[in-house]
Amino acid sequence: MAKSKSIESEKQQLSIGKIISIVVLVFTFVPVSVLSIVYLTNENFQYIANRHLSNGPGLIGKYFQSFPTREEREEQKRKVANYLLDLDLPRAVDKLILIKKEDEALYSALVKIMAEKNAKKTGNILELIRDSSIKKDILVSTLEQIDNEKKTSLSDKAKYYETLSLPNLIEEIHGALNSGIISFHDMGKIVEQMNEKTAVKVLSSFDEEISTKLTSYFESGVKRQRLKEIVNQMKDKEKSLIHMAQIYNTEKPDKLIEDLGSEKKFKMEELSVIYRNMSILQGAKVLSKIEDKDFIIRLFNRIKEDEVIREGKDFITPDLSKAMKIYSEYDRKVQELVGIYKKMEPQQVADMVTKLFQNSKASKQYTLENGENLVIGDRDIAIDVMKNLPQKLAAEILASLDADLASEISKTLALPNG
Repeated sequence: MAKSKSIESEKQQLSIGKIISIVVLVFTFVPVSVLSIVYLTNENFQYIANRHLSNGPGLIGKYFQSFPTREEREEQKRKVANYLLDLDLPRAVDKLILIKKEDEALYSALVKIMAEKNAKKTGNILELIRDSSIKKDILVSTLEQIDNEKKTSLSDKAKYYETLSLPNLIEEIHGALNSGIISFHDMGKIVEQMNEKTAVKVLSSFDEEISTKLTSYFESGVKRQRLKEIVNQMKDKEKSLIHMAQIYNTEKPDKLIEDLGSEKKFKMEELSVIYRNMSILQGAKVLSKIEDKDFIIRLFNRIKEDEVIREGKDFITPDLSKAMKIYSEYDRKVQELVGIYKKMEPQQVADMVTKLFQNSKASKQYTLENGENLVIGDRDIAIDVMKNLPQKLAAEILASLDADLASEISKTLALPNG
């Protein structure tokens, strides 16, 4: 009986001990667990706890002193954000993806700092991260591969076009569009990838409707607007040059040599526009008086190129060349007669001039391909000889002529040189 009571007493003591142990564990473990969870999940609590615990004794204080303060932590984030912004896009994307996998909160904090410093680049980085996170099935991958191959093909086509001479380039592009070999969509993409100089020449070869249609397929709105502005400037300049050509048509050829006989005032492409819009006869008269043959060759080559681009064939330089040779030969003949007449008596010259002036049947007519007629007669020779003689001699010759003829020649000499 006594033994039974003793056992029962021991059981009661053990039960009380367990209860006390459980109570101690609950009131110790639960707060510690809660504090640990809060410490790990709440950044503000971490900084507060670290600051207080760093003042603790011995190893505990040293351990918590090794953790950065809030200010130090923010400075570290700024350094990392700046570093990521300095990287090229692919590397920045790779590093941010790794950070995001390890610490979502840190990733968000870094992105926020980066956006404040450079919103545009940060946006591009986030777009690439988003794209890389999308799971691609076989269909999407195939479509992307097709798109990339097409872009490469169009890029190669643009590089090929840039190697062609301008007439061949324009001919190929117009032919490809007219035949449907290349769509306007693809041609727009090709033109966008050309260098600016070539792209401008291509677009300016089309009318405004076609040019606008091609640029509507550009991915870059900035490049579309820039090329449009350059093309419009070129067309405005061309209108101005055409207007000047019309004015030059009314002036004496001798006075035009300074403006149209070199590249001092106009560039070669500008001279081409002027000569192509002057009358063939006026242009030929000017060119026949220019001694720089290399200049004439380069001018003709540029006119040929521009004519082929605009008209498909050069109709101008053959006529210019033909008329220029006729005028050159005519000028040579006039100068020969001037040399001869200078050695003769005024009355003898007067007799020669009278015969030339009255010989209206001796005119020669040359018909050009464009339909213009170049007519040269003895009357023209007589007038131009008189114009080129010394003024004193010319006056003596006029005095030796019949009064009516002298009056007529005097009036003609006073007229502008056509």
